[in-house]
Amino acid sequence: MTAGCETLGVARSNIAERVRQRPPRARGRPPIAEPELMDEIKTIIDDMPTYGYRRVHAILRRKARSENRPWPNAKRV
Repeated sequence: MTAGCETLGVARSNIAERVRQRPPRARGRPPIAEPELMDEIKTIIDDMPTYGYRRVHAILRRKARSENRPWPNAKRV
């Protein structure tokens, strides 16, 4: 380890501390599955397989607006 640290020009104590630390965990909470949204997306994609997420989101937004309910966030699509 000494030769590698000298070659890189970093302190050996820094490298040893990083090796001992736990691996970083993912931040935030995992996304909650929404089966109804997934079903709607799958039906749209089955009808129009060439549509991307932007068009699918636009269709979902239009449908939700006509039913007077909140539409899904584009990041969820």
